[in-house]
Amino acid sequence: MVARTRSRMDIGEMGYDKPESMARNVDQAVIKKTGMSIFHILALLSIVASIALFFSGRKLEGIFIGLWPPTFEALKIASEKR
Repeated sequence: MVARTRSRMDIGEMGYDKPESMARNVDQAVIKKTGMSIFHILALLSIVASIALFFSGRKLEGIFIGLWPPTFEALKIASEKR
């Protein structure tokens, strides 16, 4: 397997990836409108959905969705790095 080096198209002018830049821009827009980060909102919604699924008898789906909040919080941290 050949290792691929990053080109100027992969890394923006500021020195970070385009997906990180996009996530940061979306997060900032949501923070301005709601006062909360989109990643925190997604984490809270997945916790609520997990509990609802678990107690409605769909335990495996509830457990699966319950694993998502740490990922959303990690994405929040990654989007804040510059």
